[in-house]
Amino acid sequence: MPDKLGTCHRPTVGLVTAIPEEFVAMRALLNDSAETYVADDPAVYVLGTLPSREEELPHGAALTLLGATATNAAANGCANLVRSFPSIVIVIMVGIAAGVPCPHRPQRHVRLGDVVVATRIVDFDHIRAVEGGIEERRPMSLPSPRLAQCADILRADELSGSQAWEQWLSLSRTPELARYGRPPERTDVLLDVQGWQLHHPRRNYSGHRKGMPKIHYGPIGSSDRSLRDAAMRDQLATTHGLIALEMEGAGIGSSSFLNGREWFVVRGISDYGDSQRSGLWRRYAALVAAAYVRALLSKCLPLDPQHERRPVSDSVQ
Repeated sequence: MPDKLGTCHRPTVGLVTAIPEEFVAMRALLNDSAETYVADDPAVYVLGTLPSREEELPHGAALTLLGATATNAAANGCANLVRSFPSIVIVIMVGIAAGVPCPHRPQRHVRLGDVVVATRIVDFDHIRAVEGGIEERRPMSLPSPRLAQCADILRADELSGSQAWEQWLSLSRTPELARYGRPPERTDVLLDVQGWQLHHPRRNYSGHRKGMPKIHYGPIGSSDRSLRDAAMRDQLATTHGLIALEMEGAGIGSSSFLNGREWFVVRGISDYGDSQRSGLWRRYAALVAAAYVRALLSKCLPLDPQHERRPVSDSVQ
Protein backbone atom coordinates (compact mmCIF):
# COMPACT_ATOMS: atom_id res chain seq x y z
CA MET A 1 0.00 0.00 0.00
CA PRO A 2 1.21 3.58 -0.56
CA ASP A 3 2.65 5.42 2.45
CA LYS A 4 1.42 8.81 3.64
CA LEU A 5 4.77 10.52 3.08
CA GLY A 6 4.82 9.73 -0.62
CA THR A 7 1.15 10.37 -1.35
CA CYS A 8 1.49 13.86 -2.81
CA HIS A 9 4.73 13.13 -4.67
CA ARG A 10 3.48 9.89 -6.21
CA PRO A 11 -0.13 10.76 -7.20
CA THR A 12 -2.34 7.88 -8.28
CA VAL A 13 -5.30 9.99 -9.44
CA GLY A 14 -5.07 12.45 -12.33
CA LEU A 15 -7.71 15.20 -12.45
CA VAL A 16 -8.22 17.00 -15.75
CA THR A 17 -10.15 20.25 -16.25
CA ALA A 18 -10.69 22.20 -19.45
CA ILE A 19 -11.55 25.73 -18.30
CA PRO A 20 -10.49 27.92 -15.35
CA GLU A 21 -13.86 27.66 -13.56
CA GLU A 22 -13.50 23.87 -13.42
CA PHE A 23 -9.88 24.06 -12.29
CA VAL A 24 -10.65 26.50 -9.45
CA ALA A 25 -13.55 24.37 -8.15
CA MET A 26 -11.55 21.15 -8.09
CA ARG A 27 -8.46 22.83 -6.60
CA ALA A 28 -10.56 24.23 -3.74
CA LEU A 29 -11.68 20.71 -2.78
CA LEU A 30 -8.15 19.26 -2.65
CA ASN A 31 -6.41 18.87 0.69
CA ASP A 32 -2.78 19.96 1.17
CA SER A 33 -2.61 21.45 -2.31
CA ALA A 34 0.53 22.99 -3.79
CA GLU A 35 1.47 24.09 -7.30
CA THR A 36 4.33 22.33 -9.06
CA TYR A 37 6.08 22.11 -12.40
CA VAL A 38 7.66 19.22 -14.25
CA ALA A 39 10.67 19.53 -16.56
CA ASP A 40 9.83 19.38 -20.28
CA ASP A 41 6.09 19.61 -19.57
CA PRO A 42 4.44 23.00 -20.30
CA ALA A 43 1.51 22.31 -17.97
CA VAL A 44 1.12 23.66 -14.45
CA TYR A 45 0.02 21.04 -11.92
CA VAL A 46 -1.49 21.21 -8.48
CA LEU A 47 -0.64 18.28 -6.21
CA GLY A 48 -2.83 17.44 -3.25
CA THR A 49 -4.78 14.69 -1.55
CA LEU A 50 -8.37 13.47 -1.47
CA PRO A 51 -9.96 11.07 1.03
CA SER A 52 -10.01 7.33 0.32
CA ARG A 53 -11.79 4.48 2.08
CA GLU A 54 -8.69 4.17 4.30
CA GLU A 55 -8.61 7.28 6.47
CA GLU A 56 -4.87 7.09 7.01
CA LEU A 57 -4.06 6.59 3.32
CA PRO A 58 -5.58 9.36 1.19
CA HIS A 59 -5.34 9.42 -2.58
CA GLY A 60 -2.54 11.50 -4.01
CA ALA A 61 -3.94 13.65 -6.82
CA ALA A 62 -2.43 15.70 -9.64
CA LEU A 63 -4.74 18.36 -11.07
CA THR A 64 -4.17 20.04 -14.42
CA LEU A 65 -5.84 22.65 -16.60
CA LEU A 66 -5.83 22.04 -20.34
CA GLY A 67 -4.54 24.76 -22.61
CA ALA A 68 -7.64 24.51 -24.79
CA THR A 69 -10.97 22.72 -25.07
CA ALA A 70 -11.93 19.78 -27.35
CA THR A 71 -10.76 16.21 -27.79
CA ASN A 72 -7.25 16.80 -29.17
CA ALA A 73 -6.32 19.11 -26.30
CA ALA A 74 -7.73 16.60 -23.82
CA ALA A 75 -5.77 13.71 -25.31
CA ASN A 76 -2.56 15.73 -25.31
CA GLY A 77 -3.08 16.95 -21.75
CA CYS A 78 -3.79 13.43 -20.56
CA ALA A 79 -0.66 12.08 -22.25
CA ASN A 80 1.48 14.80 -20.63
CA LEU A 81 -0.12 14.11 -17.24
CA VAL A 82 0.66 10.39 -17.15
CA ARG A 83 4.13 10.91 -18.60
CA SER A 84 4.98 13.47 -15.93
CA PHE A 85 3.38 11.36 -13.17
CA PRO A 86 3.77 7.70 -14.14
CA SER A 87 2.33 6.63 -10.77
CA ILE A 88 -1.15 7.70 -11.91
CA VAL A 89 -3.60 4.80 -12.15
CA ILE A 90 -6.88 6.59 -12.97
CA VAL A 91 -7.53 9.78 -14.95
CA ILE A 92 -10.76 11.64 -14.18
CA MET A 93 -12.22 14.34 -16.40
CA VAL A 94 -14.18 16.70 -14.16
CA GLY A 95 -16.06 19.77 -15.36
CA ILE A 96 -19.18 21.01 -17.11
CA ALA A 97 -21.40 19.76 -19.92
CA ALA A 98 -24.62 20.47 -21.78
CA GLY A 99 -27.53 18.46 -20.44
CA VAL A 100 -30.24 16.76 -22.47
CA PRO A 101 -33.63 17.72 -20.98
CA CYS A 102 -36.46 15.22 -21.21
CA PRO A 103 -39.58 16.85 -19.71
CA HIS A 104 -41.92 14.20 -21.14
CA ARG A 105 -39.98 11.50 -19.26
CA PRO A 106 -39.51 13.08 -15.82
CA GLN A 107 -37.14 10.46 -14.36
CA ARG A 108 -34.72 11.06 -17.27
CA HIS A 109 -35.06 14.84 -17.12
CA VAL A 110 -31.71 16.60 -16.72
CA ARG A 111 -31.72 20.10 -15.23
CA LEU A 112 -29.14 22.85 -14.78
CA GLY A 113 -26.91 22.16 -11.79
CA ASP A 114 -27.36 18.38 -11.98
CA VAL A 115 -24.45 15.93 -12.19
CA VAL A 116 -24.01 13.38 -14.97
CA VAL A 117 -21.72 10.36 -14.49
CA ALA A 118 -20.65 8.64 -17.70
CA THR A 119 -21.42 4.94 -17.94
CA ARG A 120 -19.76 5.19 -21.35
CA ILE A 121 -18.55 7.87 -23.76
CA VAL A 122 -19.97 8.04 -27.28
CA ASP A 123 -17.65 9.70 -29.80
CA PHE A 124 -20.58 10.56 -32.06
CA ASP A 125 -18.45 12.10 -34.83
CA HIS A 126 -16.24 9.02 -35.13
CA ILE A 127 -18.77 7.10 -37.18
CA ARG A 128 -19.22 5.02 -40.30
CA ALA A 129 -21.97 5.97 -42.74
CA VAL A 130 -23.72 2.79 -43.87
CA GLU A 131 -26.81 2.14 -45.91
CA GLY A 132 -29.80 3.03 -43.80
CA GLY A 133 -27.95 4.98 -41.10
CA ILE A 134 -24.72 5.36 -39.13
CA GLU A 135 -22.75 3.29 -36.66
CA GLU A 136 -19.79 3.91 -34.36
CA ARG A 137 -16.53 2.94 -36.04
CA ARG A 138 -15.04 1.65 -32.80
CA PRO A 139 -16.72 1.93 -29.41
CA MET A 140 -14.54 3.38 -26.69
CA SER A 141 -13.22 1.37 -23.77
CA LEU A 142 -15.46 1.43 -20.71
CA PRO A 143 -14.90 3.76 -17.73
CA SER A 144 -12.93 2.55 -14.71
CA PRO A 145 -14.68 -0.54 -13.27
CA ARG A 146 -13.51 0.29 -9.75
CA LEU A 147 -14.93 3.85 -9.90
CA ALA A 148 -18.12 2.54 -11.49
CA GLN A 149 -18.49 0.30 -8.45
CA CYS A 150 -17.82 3.26 -6.15
CA ALA A 151 -20.55 5.17 -8.00
CA ASP A 152 -22.91 2.26 -7.27
CA ILE A 153 -22.05 2.56 -3.58
CA LEU A 154 -22.91 6.27 -3.70
CA ARG A 155 -26.22 5.38 -5.37
CA ALA A 156 -26.96 2.92 -2.58
CA ASP A 157 -26.09 5.54 0.03
CA GLU A 158 -28.41 7.98 -1.70
CA LEU A 159 -31.28 5.50 -1.46
CA SER A 160 -30.62 5.49 2.28
CA GLY A 161 -30.81 9.28 2.42
CA SER A 162 -27.08 10.08 2.38
CA GLN A 163 -25.67 12.44 -0.25
CA ALA A 164 -22.00 12.75 0.69
CA TRP A 165 -21.22 15.34 -2.02
CA GLU A 166 -23.71 17.90 -0.69
CA GLN A 167 -21.52 18.92 2.25
CA TRP A 168 -19.03 20.37 -0.24
CA LEU A 169 -21.67 22.62 -1.82
CA SER A 170 -21.74 24.73 1.35
CA LEU A 171 -19.57 27.73 0.51
CA SER A 172 -18.80 28.29 4.19
CA ARG A 173 -16.33 25.41 3.84
CA THR A 174 -14.59 27.01 0.88
CA PRO A 175 -14.76 30.82 1.09
CA GLU A 176 -12.58 31.10 -2.01
CA LEU A 177 -15.60 29.80 -3.95
CA ALA A 178 -17.91 32.61 -2.83
CA ARG A 179 -18.98 33.19 -6.44
CA TYR A 180 -19.80 29.51 -7.00
CA GLY A 181 -23.21 29.52 -5.36
CA ARG A 182 -26.33 28.05 -6.96
CA PRO A 183 -28.12 30.58 -9.22
CA PRO A 184 -31.80 31.34 -8.61
CA GLU A 185 -34.20 28.63 -9.79
CA ARG A 186 -36.01 31.12 -12.05
CA THR A 187 -32.90 31.23 -14.25
CA ASP A 188 -33.25 27.54 -15.14
CA VAL A 189 -35.19 28.27 -18.31
CA LEU A 190 -36.01 25.44 -20.70
CA LEU A 191 -36.95 26.13 -24.34
CA ASP A 192 -38.26 23.86 -27.09
CA VAL A 193 -36.69 23.71 -30.55
CA GLN A 194 -38.82 26.66 -31.71
CA GLY A 195 -37.71 28.79 -28.78
CA TRP A 196 -40.90 28.55 -26.73
CA GLN A 197 -40.51 28.14 -22.98
CA LEU A 198 -41.33 24.73 -21.54
CA HIS A 199 -42.26 23.78 -18.00
CA HIS A 200 -39.98 21.50 -16.04
CA PRO A 201 -41.69 18.37 -14.65
CA ARG A 202 -42.78 18.60 -11.03
CA ARG A 203 -39.93 17.73 -8.68
CA ASN A 204 -41.78 14.82 -7.09
CA TYR A 205 -42.03 13.28 -10.57
CA SER A 206 -38.45 13.96 -11.70
CA GLY A 207 -36.73 13.18 -8.39
CA HIS A 208 -35.18 16.62 -7.99
CA ARG A 209 -34.91 18.10 -4.50
CA LYS A 210 -35.17 21.87 -4.41
CA GLY A 211 -31.79 23.55 -4.30
CA MET A 212 -29.79 20.35 -4.75
CA PRO A 213 -28.38 18.51 -7.76
CA LYS A 214 -29.76 15.23 -9.00
CA ILE A 215 -27.18 12.63 -10.03
CA HIS A 216 -27.72 10.94 -13.41
CA TYR A 217 -25.90 7.92 -14.84
CA GLY A 218 -25.75 7.17 -18.55
CA PRO A 219 -23.98 7.68 -21.89
CA ILE A 220 -22.35 11.05 -22.54
CA GLY A 221 -21.66 12.24 -26.06
CA SER A 222 -18.26 13.74 -26.87
CA SER A 223 -16.92 15.53 -29.94
CA ASP A 224 -15.36 18.81 -31.03
CA ARG A 225 -18.80 20.38 -31.55
CA SER A 226 -19.86 23.19 -29.23
CA LEU A 227 -23.64 22.84 -29.43
CA ARG A 228 -26.05 25.78 -29.45
CA ASP A 229 -28.84 24.05 -31.32
CA ALA A 230 -31.64 22.28 -29.43
CA ALA A 231 -32.81 20.35 -32.50
CA MET A 232 -29.35 18.94 -33.15
CA ARG A 233 -28.94 18.16 -29.44
CA ASP A 234 -32.17 16.18 -29.40
CA GLN A 235 -31.33 14.36 -32.63
CA LEU A 236 -27.94 13.26 -31.29
CA ALA A 237 -29.46 12.29 -27.95
CA THR A 238 -32.15 10.17 -29.60
CA THR A 239 -29.71 8.46 -31.97
CA HIS A 240 -27.17 7.57 -29.28
CA GLY A 241 -29.24 7.54 -26.07
CA LEU A 242 -27.28 10.45 -24.55
CA ILE A 243 -28.00 12.31 -21.32
CA ALA A 244 -25.34 15.02 -21.85
CA LEU A 245 -22.81 16.29 -24.38
CA GLU A 246 -19.29 17.64 -23.93
CA MET A 247 -15.96 18.09 -25.73
CA GLU A 248 -13.16 16.29 -23.87
CA GLY A 249 -14.30 12.85 -22.72
CA ALA A 250 -13.40 11.07 -25.95
CA GLY A 251 -9.86 12.43 -25.82
CA ILE A 252 -9.44 11.48 -22.17
CA GLY A 253 -10.84 7.98 -22.71
CA SER A 254 -8.71 7.24 -25.79
CA SER A 255 -5.48 8.66 -24.38
CA SER A 256 -5.91 6.93 -21.01
CA PHE A 257 -6.61 3.61 -22.69
CA LEU A 258 -3.60 3.90 -25.00
CA ASN A 259 -1.40 4.72 -22.00
CA GLY A 260 -2.67 1.76 -19.97
CA ARG A 261 -4.69 3.82 -17.47
CA GLU A 262 -8.27 3.69 -16.27
CA TRP A 263 -10.48 6.72 -16.85
CA PHE A 264 -13.73 8.26 -15.65
CA VAL A 265 -15.86 11.29 -16.58
CA VAL A 266 -18.02 13.41 -14.24
CA ARG A 267 -19.85 16.51 -15.45
CA GLY A 268 -21.99 19.23 -13.94
CA ILE A 269 -24.76 20.61 -16.16
CA SER A 270 -24.19 24.26 -17.03
CA ASP A 271 -26.52 24.67 -20.02
CA TYR A 272 -28.87 22.85 -22.40
CA GLY A 273 -26.75 23.16 -25.55
CA ASP A 274 -29.30 25.53 -27.11
CA SER A 275 -29.38 29.12 -28.33
CA GLN A 276 -29.85 30.44 -24.77
CA ARG A 277 -26.51 29.10 -23.59
CA SER A 278 -24.82 31.44 -21.09
CA GLY A 279 -22.23 31.26 -18.35
CA LEU A 280 -24.62 31.84 -15.45
CA TRP A 281 -24.62 28.24 -14.18
CA ARG A 282 -21.03 27.45 -15.18
CA ARG A 283 -19.35 27.95 -11.80
CA TYR A 284 -21.98 26.06 -9.82
CA ALA A 285 -21.93 23.21 -12.36
CA ALA A 286 -18.15 22.98 -11.99
CA LEU A 287 -18.51 22.86 -8.20
CA VAL A 288 -21.11 20.06 -8.14
CA ALA A 289 -18.92 17.94 -10.42
CA ALA A 290 -15.88 18.49 -8.19
CA ALA A 291 -17.93 17.70 -5.06
CA TYR A 292 -19.15 14.44 -6.58
CA VAL A 293 -15.60 13.43 -7.54
CA ARG A 294 -14.42 14.00 -3.97
CA ALA A 295 -17.28 11.88 -2.63
CA LEU A 296 -16.63 9.21 -5.27
CA LEU A 297 -12.96 8.84 -4.40
CA SER A 298 -13.81 8.63 -0.70
CA LYS A 299 -15.41 5.25 -1.52
CA CYS A 300 -12.33 4.00 -3.39
CA LEU A 301 -9.54 2.02 -1.72
CA PRO A 302 -6.03 3.52 -1.98
CA LEU A 303 -4.39 2.77 -5.32
CA ASP A 304 -1.02 1.09 -5.69
CA PRO A 305 0.70 1.96 -9.00
CA GLN A 306 3.23 -0.88 -8.60
CA HIS A 307 0.60 -3.61 -8.70
CA GLU A 308 -2.34 -2.17 -10.63
CA ARG A 309 -0.92 -1.15 -13.99
CA ARG A 310 -2.39 -3.32 -16.72
CA PRO A 311 -1.09 -3.79 -20.26
CA VAL A 312 -3.18 -2.08 -22.90
CA SER A 313 -3.96 -5.43 -24.51
CA ASP A 314 -5.57 -6.63 -21.27
CA SER A 315 -7.85 -3.60 -21.11
CA VAL A 316 -9.66 -4.06 -24.41
CA GLN A 317 -13.43 -4.08 -24.00
